[in-house]
Amino acid sequence: AIHPRRCKLSMTEHNERLLLEMEMNPALLQGSHREQWEAISDLDSFFKRVYNYFDERGLRCILAGRLISLGMLAFTIALSAYLAEAVNWDGLVNECVDESTCAGVKLLRDDSFRSPSPFLVLFLLVFSVYWLWMLLHFFWDLRALLEIRSFYRHKLNIDDSELLVVSWDTVVQRVVELQATARLCIVKDQLTAHDIANRILRKENFMVALVNQKLLPIEPLPGLRLSVMTK
Repeated sequence: AIHPRRCKLSMTEHNERLLLEMEMNPALLQGSHREQWEAISDLDSFFKRVYNYFDERGLRCILAGRLISLGMLAFTIALSAYLAEAVNWDGLVNECVDESTCAGVKLLRDDSFRSPSPFLVLFLLVFSVYWLWMLLHFFWDLRALLEIRSFYRHKLNIDDSELLVVSWDTVVQRVVELQATARLCIVKDQLTAHDIANRILRKENFMVALVNQKLLPIEPLPGLRLSVMTK
């Protein structure tokens, strides 16, 4: 005969294992790719997105920053190509000796961009592809940003304008209070600020642990005291 207590313990272990599998496997939690506020599949990624949204002070600031970055990158590519191809560098370097000779040197080439060099073609191709990838990444992130804005507005009751003055401790406290009703995490009944910090800094904590245990070398060459750590 099966002992009732042993059967109860096995069922408890099975339920705990099932909860862990549900947290690690998004397919068990949600049938679509849309983020759900109950039983979130990837809490590490979710809390990082929540923190990044707070750190960049809302949707308008994020979009403005990324659009400015795209514009600066496009301007840098165009200016670099123009300076490399349109400016008469040969005349300025070899023919411009004094004021009289420099006056007769043309600043711009007449045949610029008619037969660009292979290096310029490769430069424009590589960085144009990179710029397009950044643009696609910008549109790809819009949905996730809108979802996080909705989470702040409807679950935490924090508007974008309030992010300019609200503290991160306030955001964490409201997330902790939300756990009691929305159950963001299904493997624990309660969330703490420590749990949220551990989720956000999980990779960094692993990195610190590997370095402290001397499992990850931080010197590029043995005997060379040059750290490769950036933060």
